[in-house]
Amino acid sequence: MNDHAESFSISAEIKQEAQEATLRLLPAKSKREGAITEEVLLAYFFNVEKHFAASSMWTKYSMLKSMLKVHKGIDISKYGKLTSYLKVGSRKYKTKKAKILERNQIEEFLKKAPDVEYLQVKVALIMGVTDASRCNELTFLDISDVQDKGSYLYVLIPDTKTNISRSFTVMEEAFSVNAVEMCGKYISLRPKAAGRRFFLRYVDGKCTTQHVGINTISKTLSKVASFLGLPDPESFTGHGMRRSSATLLANSGGDITTVKRHGGWKSTTVAENYIEESLSSKMAIAEKIQVLPNVG
Repeated sequence: MNDHAESFSISAEIKQEAQEATLRLLPAKSKREGAITEEVLLAYFFNVEKHFAASSMWTKYSMLKSMLKVHKGIDISKYGKLTSYLKVGSRKYKTKKAKILERNQIEEFLKKAPDVEYLQVKVALIMGVTDASRCNELTFLDISDVQDKGSYLYVLIPDTKTNISRSFTVMEEAFSVNAVEMCGKYISLRPKAAGRRFFLRYVDGKCTTQHVGINTISKTLSKVASFLGLPDPESFTGHGMRRSSATLLANSGGDITTVKRHGGWKSTTVAENYIEESLSSKMAIAEKIQVLPNVG
């Protein structure tokens, strides 16, 4: 064993402490009696459910499954009643989804927010909701990946989560503003010494040579929500850009196949989870049902 490996070896005392800590996961009654039966675990998780969310139940199940297999030779994945019980409990748990921005909110921000303070946020918002971009994709966007074609911008996303390059366009009349002109203004403010990253730090109407990090990009929707005075702006996360984009597309008439292709989702169920029916969409549906058409 080399010196480097020896410096990271784990002593027997630490291993013993780790085992003791792991054993604390077991229900107290089962440890005393020495029997880890399916009935004992059902009683244990029935107790756990009173104090923890359903998502935590599966985490505890996973930890117990690994520990019991290693230390007791028990495979609780074969306990059908237990897994059925956990599945029923998980149906009660509703995951929190990232909040979205509606079209009228995006348009209001792009029109009213002063460029001197919010130009970088505006450009990130336009690109993020147009493409359903992930925050890391925008963060590492290269200046050469954004091409000015005159009446539109052609943007290439070469490095994606699925390892399949993607591209999109930014039109002149996007969200009721000249988005090409807005993006062009931001590009024109780049210092000559700036690196390859497209998004640079923007302060008092000027770009610096410092590139924008993923945390700044992920706060794009939060900054928009804060400017608009929306409640709980911190709950508008970077993931909300993908959800906003999918929702805008679906509400504009895009079918599920188009939405899946747009976001790079293979599963229909996953794609549908990204779509949130907006208030404007609900009002449009209500109008079709409740209001008589103006005939003649």
